[in-house]
Amino acid sequence: MENKEDKEDKKEKEEDKNDADTEVAKVKEGDKSEDRGEISEGIEETEKISDESKNQNKQLKKIFFVIGLLSLFFFGVFFFISSQNNFEYQGIKFSVDKQQINGRTLYRTSFPVDSNQKITGNALFRDYRLWFRTDPRTLEEVPFDGEINLRSQVMLNSSSTKNFHCDGDGIIAIANLGVVLGILDRNLLTNEIQGCDSSGEYTFLQLQSGDETKIEQFGPSCYNLYVNNCEVLKVTEKYLVKLLSEANKELSS
Repeated sequence: MENKEDKEDKKEKEEDKNDADTEVAKVKEGDKSEDRGEISEGIEETEKISDESKNQNKQLKKIFFVIGLLSLFFFGVFFFISSQNNFEYQGIKFSVDKQQINGRTLYRTSFPVDSNQKITGNALFRDYRLWFRTDPRTLEEVPFDGEINLRSQVMLNSSSTKNFHCDGDGIIAIANLGVVLGILDRNLLTNEIQGCDSSGEYTFLQLQSGDETKIEQFGPSCYNLYVNNCEVLKVTEKYLVKLLSEANKELSS
């Protein structure tokens, strides 16, 4: 039989063992807690990286969106400027020339001519350039009452041109008129006596003062070009646009 001391020793050893097991269990539990903590921290870190990635993607989308808007804006501005500098009026293409004369903007057009300096739609020899002093788009404001009926001979009442020097605009207007008529294979003649031919044998042009800048046909091929406030270039260039527009229609038909 075990004596009392042996029993007490045995009891103490069991208690020590239990304490050791408890300590081991605590250590293991602590290790598990640390593992769970590390896993939790890893998950939180992953979620944090995921959130940062989402935020970065949102920022990139915003940046690309802003870049897209700016690109559309600049493209729109470029297109608007281009449309203002290059346009078509009455079937005639015009470009705003960078060159200016006496602070006046020039509007350039060109059309093909043959070796005889006559306008053509086929055998292209070279492009003939012509400069307008009036924005062709504003010529819509000039009324044209009648229709173009151009004869081979064009008679200009020279006495009517003397009143429209207008700081040199009258000279430019008559010169451009002669150039375009020549390209259209017409002869421009000046005469102080002859008037409108009722049979329409020739085209008759007459400049005269009026309350409104406009063109009126009053015979088979006779036209009054009314000039108000020295707008002699505006009225003659309106007539030239009509001539060139009709010529384009004939060439394309």
